[in-house]
Amino acid sequence: MSHSPAVSEWDNDYARVARVASQLRTQGLHTGGGNPQQQLQQHLARLDSALSTLPLAPAELQRRRRLIHHLRGGSVGLSPSYSRTPNSMSSGTDGGGMTSIVQSPYQPPMSQMASAMQQQDEMIDELAVGVSRLRDQTQVIHDEARMHVNLLGEMETNLEAAHSGLDEETKRAAKLKEDQSVWRLQLILAGEGVLFIMLLFLGLSP
Repeated sequence: MSHSPAVSEWDNDYARVARVASQLRTQGLHTGGGNPQQQLQQHLARLDSALSTLPLAPAELQRRRRLIHHLRGGSVGLSPSYSRTPNSMSSGTDGGGMTSIVQSPYQPPMSQMASAMQQQDEMIDELAVGVSRLRDQTQVIHDEARMHVNLLGEMETNLEAAHSGLDEETKRAAKLKEDQSVWRLQLILAGEGVLFIMLLFLGLSP
C-alpha cells in the first residue's frame, strides 16, 4: 500500500529533525534561540506521539520508533563547541583598562565521534529513503501484477463466452442440417406418392 499524506509528512519531519541533530553534533549548541537540545527532544517527542495516528503496519511503526530512539540516544551526548567556564576562558585587564575575554584553545576531542555519528545518521537516512522507494516500487509491481491477473481473467471469460457461442452455432447448424434432411425426405416421399397415384390412374384407365 502506498504512503498516505500523513505518513509522507511524518517522514519529511523526521528527515528535517535528523539533519538538525547532525548539525548539532558537528557544530555544537551555540545558537541564540533557547536550548537546542531541549527543542530537539520536543520535536522527537512530537514525532513519537504522531506515530500512533499513522496508518502503518506494526513493523513499520517499530522501525520508526527505533529511528527516533537512535536520535534521542545521539542527542543526549551533545555538547557545545566551547563553554564559557573558568576553565575555558580567562579574563584580564589590558593597558587601557578594558576587560578582555580570552577563549582557551582547548576543544573537546569529539570531532571524530561527531563525524562518525553524522555519517551514521546520513546512512540511516539514505537507508530509510531506499526502503521507502523499494516499498513503493514493490507496490507498483504488485498493482501491475494484479492488473495483469485481472486482464487474464477477463480474457479467459471472453474465451469461454466465445467457446459457448461457437458451440451454440455448431448445434444450430447441425439442427438446421437435420431439418433440411427431414424436409428433403418429406419432399421425396410426397413426390413418390404423387407418382404412385399417377401410375395407378394410368393402370386403371382402359
